[in-house]
Amino acid sequence: MLDAVQFEDLQLPAVPILTEPFRSTGLAMAELRGYVDYPFVTVAHPVTSLSMEQTLALADMITPAVESHLVDGPLIDEAASSSRTSVGRFSPAAAEEAGSVVDFDDLVEDLAAGLHSDGADLSGHRSGTQITFRLHIPDEACAQCVMPSTMLMPMFQRRVDSVLGRGFSVDIEDPRLDTPS
Repeated sequence: MLDAVQFEDLQLPAVPILTEPFRSTGLAMAELRGYVDYPFVTVAHPVTSLSMEQTLALADMITPAVESHLVDGPLIDEAASSSRTSVGRFSPAAAEEAGSVVDFDDLVEDLAAGLHSDGADLSGHRSGTQITFRLHIPDEACAQCVMPSTMLMPMFQRRVDSVLGRGFSVDIEDPRLDTPS
């Protein structure tokens, strides 16, 4: 995903192809780079165990979507894009339209959803204007799959600013590090 959005920064269209378990991570990475609703192709996981014939069939299946994006531009539903902050994720505007109250627990739950596919979870504590998020990575084998807290920090801060308003300070406690980031 990172390579694709870096190409987009250079005005070169790109189409990332992600396996399903990395969908949330891909969305988060695109959002972190400022590409909310960035389109990509998702395929079943894993792909490394596919035979040559299965790989070619998969490539044939996704080629029309990839080609359309490269030739005609991104396949984004403009009406849907304007009504949410990112694909399939929590939207403060949609919550307000539905009459629900935007609260801290909803924010934490939404941010945690982006970590679940990597085998991680998130909890949060708010004290005045200080917000501390705590990463929970129960399986050490998955620790390398979870985005580094230095990459999560700006994304979490941006989300806090957009949902709760500016003026909050965000820290992330990461069990992979000795001190909060």
